[in-house]
Amino acid sequence: MSRIVSATGRGVLPDVRRINFCFSGGGRYAACLVRRGHRLAPELWDLTGSAPRARILHGPGGESPQTTPVATDDGRVLLCRPDGGVHRLLLAVPSRDGDAPAEERRLATVGGPALRLLAGPVPGTAALAFEADTNRRTTVWRLSGRDEPPEPIAELPVLVNGGVWLDGTGDRLALASGRAGAGGTVVLDLSRGVLAPLGGLAGDEHLLLAAPRTGVLLTAARRDGAYRLGVRRHGHEGPTAFPDRLNAIEGGVTPLALDPAGRHLALAVTRGVRSHLLLHDLVEDACREVDLPAGVLYRRAHWGDTGLHLVHSTPDHPPVLITAVRPSRSRAVRRLSRPRWAQPSVRGYDGPAGDIEAVVYGDPGAARRAVLALHGGPESSWQLGFDPLFRRLAAAGIAVVAPNQRGSTGYGAAHRDAVRGAWGGPDLDDVLHLGRALSAARGPGRERPMLYGPSYGAYLALLAAAARPGLWSRAAVVAPFLSGRHLHADGPPEVRHLIDRLGGREEIDDDLGPRDLLRLADRMRLPLLIVHGEQDPVIPVAHSRRLRDRLCGSGHRGGADLTYLEVPGAGHDPLSEAGGHLVLDRVVGFLSEGAGRRPLPCDRRNPP
Repeated sequence: MSRIVSATGRGVLPDVRRINFCFSGGGRYAACLVRRGHRLAPELWDLTGSAPRARILHGPGGESPQTTPVATDDGRVLLCRPDGGVHRLLLAVPSRDGDAPAEERRLATVGGPALRLLAGPVPGTAALAFEADTNRRTTVWRLSGRDEPPEPIAELPVLVNGGVWLDGTGDRLALASGRAGAGGTVVLDLSRGVLAPLGGLAGDEHLLLAAPRTGVLLTAARRDGAYRLGVRRHGHEGPTAFPDRLNAIEGGVTPLALDPAGRHLALAVTRGVRSHLLLHDLVEDACREVDLPAGVLYRRAHWGDTGLHLVHSTPDHPPVLITAVRPSRSRAVRRLSRPRWAQPSVRGYDGPAGDIEAVVYGDPGAARRAVLALHGGPESSWQLGFDPLFRRLAAAGIAVVAPNQRGSTGYGAAHRDAVRGAWGGPDLDDVLHLGRALSAARGPGRERPMLYGPSYGAYLALLAAAARPGLWSRAAVVAPFLSGRHLHADGPPEVRHLIDRLGGREEIDDDLGPRDLLRLADRMRLPLLIVHGEQDPVIPVAHSRRLRDRLCGSGHRGGADLTYLEVPGAGHDPLSEAGGHLVLDRVVGFLSEGAGRRPLPCDRRNPP
């Protein structure tokens, strides 16, 4: 039915990372932030030809992971750049000479606490900017995509999120608002600057996607204890239809885009470590799969007259844009490229309560060293995408086992919900079971397994180090928290909500006792590397500082080395932010040959 066309370019570097993808309103271009080496820069993707083409917009710099790029349909890029409590709106104009720097033009400075951009569908409305103030009101600005200041077009008495265009003229935009009726979905009439409820939806029904030409809407609502996808036509009377086969698809289902006619729906379906692309015919309630290279599909997509554009990653490629061409151009799938490095495998391990699937690099039994890598979350999973750290470790001769233990998504509700009210319970049992299995496979003559984890994975790795100190040789963790209770007391509202929803403050009554890293610090008798971003907005850096002080105060029993690395200005993921290549070097160095220099265990800050 379709073929996959990949980006053309000069090759893929192992340390390339791409984030913050955004399509232009008409889908002619897309933009993202790309990091090659130590700098983040805007990258523009041209989708008007037979294959996506990318170029980096070199400029004065200043990008951070919080920068939002929005492509315009004439090939420029709008940038929303946070800067010291304000947001700067800029226009990056590519040079005609592909190697020359892009011209950067300042459009405005907005002082509100939050500003977000949404791509517009027509010339003259390249994007809308939504400025939220401290009084829970929203100012809406129109950005034309030209070198001119934004135009204020509406003052809304509520905070709004999302944004689904209901027509191709740029006049009517559906938004999510907690204060409105009809499931919180309202319509902003841009010509008059007023809000009205979106009629036809049930009170608990939420709008996800729309096909403006035909008025087909995709919604979601909770029915019979589960969320179901619904289909209706805007302006037509009658209830929403919830197609049976659409809602019987197995796996984690993410709607990506409707085709222009509103008949076909593109879905990303996660099963285990891999994403699948399904095209569902909403009229026939029938599905077919598009053959993609094994990898990961991201949530950003656009389906227009030139085809279905997707963001896709494989173990060999960081996220790139691919195009599923319309049925009239049907051909066989073309692979992105030949693999450049040894490919990871997907293996099943016996666990204490069933099989545990893992992404594996190298031979964990025969490699010089092996690391058990634990993902963040807990409602998350490792997938078969591009991971620079794992590739670096494999290149250094370190085998990687990245398991999706209980608590991971993609394996059904029972597997995912096993840690509700039991953080550090069933998942810790799985980790310890895998650690013993890896040790047995490696035999007595090889070094014991190591541990690595970010965020919740860091917390779980340190629990494992405390629960069975003799099982591990060393551990490197990024952004750990002390316990669910401590994080609930110190974390931001969205984190507290997640902890409440997943029962993260509940205590476990067993031999190990409460899962509090301060209480368990004396049991961690192995070399440790603790990394934390100084400006982490998710897990306060104070958690790592308190743990470091506790470990230093106890002498880090057993004489094991402690290296504390607090990265100035970094957020929750210091390995992928500006300067992250230096942090990556330290983590790889610690896990391969040690920290690379004498540890500084009692310095409060130890930048890379």
